[in-house]
Order: sequence, then C-alpha cells, then structure tokens
Amino acid sequence: MDYLAARGLFLRLSCYRQRVENVAELKDSPYADLSEIQTQREGGRYELRIKPLEAVFGGSWVSFHMWRTDFDEEEDAPVMGQESDENTASETARGHHSGYPGVRVEGEFWRDEWIEHHGKSIRVRGDVDQNLPHFIVETDGSRKFSAELNNEDIGRWLWFRPSVINELLSRRGFSLQWYTAETGAIKSTSGCATHFGINSSDLITVYAYDIAKLPGWEQALWAASNVAPEGKVSLELLASQVKAQPANTNAVEEILFACMRLMEVDFRKTFGVPLFSHDIDDAASIQHISRFSSRDQASLLRLAKDLVRIFTDRLHERALKDLSKHPTKHELKSNKLLQSIVAEKVGEDRAREIFATIFGAYDMRVGDAHPTSSKISEALKLAGINTAASHLRQGEQLIGNFGQAIWLIGSILFGGEKKKNDK
Repeated sequence: MDYLAARGLFLRLSCYRQRVENVAELKDSPYADLSEIQTQREGGRYELRIKPLEAVFGGSWVSFHMWRTDFDEEEDAPVMGQESDENTASETARGHHSGYPGVRVEGEFWRDEWIEHHGKSIRVRGDVDQNLPHFIVETDGSRKFSAELNNEDIGRWLWFRPSVINELLSRRGFSLQWYTAETGAIKSTSGCATHFGINSSDLITVYAYDIAKLPGWEQALWAASNVAPEGKVSLELLASQVKAQPANTNAVEEILFACMRLMEVDFRKTFGVPLFSHDIDDAASIQHISRFSSRDQASLLRLAKDLVRIFTDRLHERALKDLSKHPTKHELKSNKLLQSIVAEKVGEDRAREIFATIFGAYDMRVGDAHPTSSKISEALKLAGINTAASHLRQGEQLIGNFGQAIWLIGSILFGGEKKKNDK
C-alpha cells in the first residue's frame, strides 16, 4: 500500500479457485441438498455444477485407420506416388465409453479486485504519519506527540507497564534478548531492537527516541502500556546509555540456560551418558521462561511448570538409575535419582538443601493443576520465593533460585564442593 501510494499506482488482483469432489451417490453425500448455481457473491462470480461422472469421463469415440496399398516390399528402391482413392484403403470404428458410476460436484469462483492506496507513503516516500500516538512524559500526566520525541538528543525516557513485554512477544516475529540483569531488548519484525530497563518500581523504562523512531504500528503497541513516570529510570539502563559503563551483571534467565548447558556437557564428559533424554531450543524457550511471565500467582505456577518441563521432565531417568547407588533407586524418579547421586558427594542434608528449589518448583507445578492454598504456600517457601515481593520479582526469584540449584549440582558433581566436614 505504501509503495502504491509512492508510485501513484493501483493494484489489480485476479483470483480463481476450484474445488471438485466425486461421490458415489448425491443423496448420501454432504451435497445432497445442493443444486446447480450461477451467482454473484463476495465480489466475484460463483458457479456450482453437478453432473454424473458418465458425462465427464464417458462418451462416444471414433477411430480412423488409413494405409497405402501400392507399396511393393520386394522392390529394391520403391517409390510411392501421389496418394489417391485407388492406392489407399481405410476403415472406421466407433464405440462408446461408459460405466462410470457416481456424481461430480464442482465449484468455481472468479474474482477481480482493485487495491487502492490511501494517498500516504510513510516508508517509501517519507510522508509524515499523522496518526502517531502521544506519550506520557511527566509525573503530572502531561504528554508529548511522538514527532516531538523523534530526536536522538531529546534526553527523555518513557515508562511502561511490564505487561508490554508479553504483549509484544505474543505477536509473530518479536523476540526478547537480555543484556544485563535488569536490561534487555525487544526485537521486532521491523528490524529494530528496542533497549529497555526494569526500574525499582518494576516498570519498563525506554529512551524516548528509541520508541519514537519505531514504525507507527509498533509505537501504538507501546503506547497502550505507557504510564506516568514512577520509580525513576532503570539504573542499569542509565549505566549503559548515559555513563557508557554497562553493568557487569547477567539476567537470571540466561544464567539458567547457561548452567543447564554447562551441566549437560560436563555430565556426558564425566559419566559418558546423556543427562537429558531430549534437546530443547534455548532461544525459543527463553521467550516463555522469563520473569515477565509471572503476572499473578496462577502465571507464577505456570512458570514453575515450564521450569520443570525444561529440566526435570527431560532428565534421563534410565541413565540416572544406572549411576545411582541408592538402595531403592528403582523406586525413585528423576529428581530423587539426581539428588541421590549428589548426596554421595556431599551427604543427604546438603543435597536436600540444594534440591529444595527444584522440588518446590515441582510442587508448584502440581499446584497449578490442583491448587490448594496451604500446599502452594509450602511450595513457594520451599522454592525460596518472597511472597511479599511483586509477582515480577517472584518470577525472577524462582528462575534465579532454580538456576542456582542447577549450578550448585554441577559444581558438586564436576567442580567440587566437598562435604562440610572435609578439610
């Protein structure tokens, strides 16, 4: 549409669709109540035809066979003259193809359509977009038009509800990338990577120009979650954009996946068997397993279910049983089997302490399907979740504690935390 406006053109589309089905009998088919139609519909011409298959594939045929009669096969150099009735002969055969039982139901649709532009060419011709949103820029709720913020030196930031991240990720082509513990970027189909930070009030802060330079439709998505400034600008975002000294921290989401991959490699290298029964796509999984997925208790429990899915549900139970020396290992499941292997290194108490978060997350997953307030509270406590914190921070704690547990397991098995009484 943008290109058409820039060139002053219209686009003509012609489409044709056909569907054919042969049925044994019309009365016993889904088309029993139909009859032949020729009509105008949906801006085009539609025809429905119903005919016996005999009329489609059957019919009469005629065969003509002609040959020469003046050819002498015994001559060394025969020459044929001009053909005539005297030196040619012929025969004719006629017949009829039949025996095709059934009915053909055939529908055809033709449509010609004109696509007209609206006179605006923002991308190609550079027309000014008059439909850009306004954004709240002050604590009193005052707003500025997007065009006023479209300046790299504007020196302002904007605040958004954290739900904007999930809203953007729910759309095709958007992805989340982490830079530090509190900053990351949303990559969109337009090719832009919008750098954001999380502030002390759990709001998303973004440099105003980074929003104003986006295509209008993306700005509208952000504008729907725009709020008045609260909690100042994210400190880690300021460290990067103002002080040019990015924070030397890592997001718990990235630490989790890095610990799993490291543990997987060391496990195979040490024991010669795989830790996991199947692989996952880290880049795809990290889009769902993030602190932003935790919006309330129900979504926090679903986050726990996702954590169990990418770790516990993938543990190679048969390999763990072969490695475990626990006397009742054949009765144990994957988490308990791995715990028994860790306990051989550091003792039962220390192993139980390390696996608390993993078992807490597992109990939270069960609570998602069968919610009981007392059991959920116990599971949250076991997973090390501070229920007084916001749900965003609870999600961050859950992912961080889960990743720390995996790191400790790997450290004990391959890097070596020793028993507390060992010197």
